[in-house]
Amino acid sequence: MPQQHPHTPTATPLTRREALAAERATPPAPRPPRTRTVVSRPPLPAVTVTAPAPTRTLRSRALAAIPLTGAAAAMALFTAAALPAQASTGPAVTVPGGTPAAAGQSFTATGLTVTVNRDGYTVTKPAVKPVITKTTTNSATASAGSTAAVAPTGTIVNTGAGDIRWPIAGSIRVSSPFGPRLAPCAACSSIHQGADITPGAGTPIGAVAAGTVRISGTHPEYGQYVIIDHQIDGQTISTLYAHMIFGSSPLRAGQSVAVGQLVGLVGNTGASTGAHLHLQVMLGGTTPIDPIAWLTTNAGRTL
Repeated sequence: MPQQHPHTPTATPLTRREALAAERATPPAPRPPRTRTVVSRPPLPAVTVTAPAPTRTLRSRALAAIPLTGAAAAMALFTAAALPAQASTGPAVTVPGGTPAAAGQSFTATGLTVTVNRDGYTVTKPAVKPVITKTTTNSATASAGSTAAVAPTGTIVNTGAGDIRWPIAGSIRVSSPFGPRLAPCAACSSIHQGADITPGAGTPIGAVAAGTVRISGTHPEYGQYVIIDHQIDGQTISTLYAHMIFGSSPLRAGQSVAVGQLVGLVGNTGASTGAHLHLQVMLGGTTPIDPIAWLTTNAGRTL
């Protein structure tokens, strides 16, 4: 039989571990020495760079002309300007090689007083229109705002002489006469059909002459008022008494009155700006005439 593996070694092969141990036991072969080769480069040619001369502008020349002392003075002024309104700078600073800087200054801000002249003026309040309150006609009780007592019915409050008398005893003060005027309030007339007499609030008012009561009541403009018709010299002369205290008149329509008899008390009712008696005298019972002129002519007469 021919041999199948003629070159097969007959020795037992080493194991991996044995081969590793044999490799470690074999000394390493010596390494050849290293050789360093140095290559020399030729030197680079020298290059000289020359900077161009700077171009001097007008500004740079001006700055160069400022000496050191000027710069120090400018710095001192800037420092002083940056200080508060009331402050002093520190000691002067000396720059080596230059002149001493300007000494610090003290600044004081003083407030100015400004006077404004204004035109003088006066504020006038508009007249207040009174509130009209209706009360029972012919009441013998005075209004709550009056301190004057109401005289009994039929009391003569003006005992002057004659059958025609002034409605108020004593002196007469007229605050607004008969005729055109500047209306004193929004509801007041600019054509005054009577005369305003101001003897004071609560003053008793007497009938100008004997007659018959036509109206005794209240009115939006006249307030508490009374109209009396008289027969004088064969014609009807009527008198009107307005702005009396509410409830102060004891008279009733159709009632006869005597000259000087109580008609009511001076008040401030209706369209009124103050306590006063608005007195009217009407020819024929309807046409108003100047009451002051008529009374000046007829008061004290005997009919």
